[in-house]
Amino acid sequence: MGEFVSDGERKNNWVLEDSILKVMIKLGMPIAASEALNIMYSMADIYWLGRVGRDALASVSASWPVIWLIVSVAAGVFSAGLALVSQYWGMGDYGRATKAGGQVLTLSIMFGIPIAAVSFLAVRSFLSVVGVPETTLEYATGYARIISLGIPFIAIYESFSAIYAAAGNTMTPLKIRSLGVIINVVLDPVFIFGYFGIEALGVEGAAIATVISEMIVAAVSITYIALKGIEGHYLTLSTLMPDRNFIVQIARIGYPISALTAGEASGFVILVHIISILGPAPLAAWGIADRLLSLFHVFIAGMLGATSTMIGQSLGAGMYMRAKSIAKRTSVYGSAIMAAGILVLIPFRYQVAALFSPGDEELINQVADFILIMGPSVIFFTVYLTSRAIARGSGHTKPVMLFGLLRLWVLRNSLAYLFAITIGLGVKGLWIGMAISNYITGSVALWWILFGNWTRPVVGNDTKGQ
Repeated sequence: MGEFVSDGERKNNWVLEDSILKVMIKLGMPIAASEALNIMYSMADIYWLGRVGRDALASVSASWPVIWLIVSVAAGVFSAGLALVSQYWGMGDYGRATKAGGQVLTLSIMFGIPIAAVSFLAVRSFLSVVGVPETTLEYATGYARIISLGIPFIAIYESFSAIYAAAGNTMTPLKIRSLGVIINVVLDPVFIFGYFGIEALGVEGAAIATVISEMIVAAVSITYIALKGIEGHYLTLSTLMPDRNFIVQIARIGYPISALTAGEASGFVILVHIISILGPAPLAAWGIADRLLSLFHVFIAGMLGATSTMIGQSLGAGMYMRAKSIAKRTSVYGSAIMAAGILVLIPFRYQVAALFSPGDEELINQVADFILIMGPSVIFFTVYLTSRAIARGSGHTKPVMLFGLLRLWVLRNSLAYLFAITIGLGVKGLWIGMAISNYITGSVALWWILFGNWTRPVVGNDTKGQ
């Protein structure tokens, strides 16, 4: 079953041969560009919706944690797929790598449709339970229901992207994502404000533009993988048919990531509730400021994505010291890049905030405070993200599940409530509590990166060639 190749043939794998920095740049640049495109259309949403009003902006901030909670079950499938495909690829067992990829794609489609149905039916109840302000609730419900219809298409592209990245090809997913972003950015103002005979739909228009772009991206992804295969290794009907052994393996590796994603999403749902206690202004401020800080994530997203592939293939090839070196370098490079970005943003925080909330002084001040208070803590958050990238490549996902749940449930929500509500510091208290959670979690994650037992591969070579 497995298409195993010898060590001599495997040496053609440039991910294992070239210098760490060179591979990181070559793999990471397309991922960074893709992340930049994602943020571009996210920023386009808040730019146009900022012209609709504060409640329109707040609705997006309120909706995403709820949608995220519902789709979290699929997150582990993508992570497990990347770990399995990259480690089999590094091992040179391309047959099993392709089989693992086919299983990930099949599971994504199987999960996507029922998840979308649940999301569409349950989202209003979720938003009501978490206490989204009445002025925002209708906007948020309409937006989230439409976005939920795009979940199956999002799942298809995410599985496609994970498979190709694991095999060392990050350029193809970038090209397809670029097409989707261009479509989304063009359609946003058309559906939000109504042009070319289309009715102005406001917040729901932004969601419709997103779903249309995701449909096109999914269709192109399926067509490409059917015609081109995975780096010359083609999916067949047998690779797509559910395989119990692979599904069990995917579940074992993926469930901590799904649990983590569900825990983080539900944690953010509670955070939305805590922020909503103080009104729609801080909810909108959080949405703007968080996206502003995420701009700097572009510069490390590529490196983190490359790290997962590099570590997975290195462990599959038995190159454990190389994997350790990759992890340490990613921690240092990522922290340095984020620190430089924050130092540039802080002096201009009021001017930048005004771009997205013109004339709203209260909102501008809250955004600026967020950047000043939360900004430095994002350096430690970057270390935590590095631990997640390592887990995605190594398949050792349980520790990062614990780190993530610690950050949100034990620290962030309780500290945000403590400082904002109990102590009475208001909006600044929210930002202080959230920042402390990053400092603590990043420190714990750094210890695991340096001393944790994550270098043991999760795939074996006892069945090669069978």
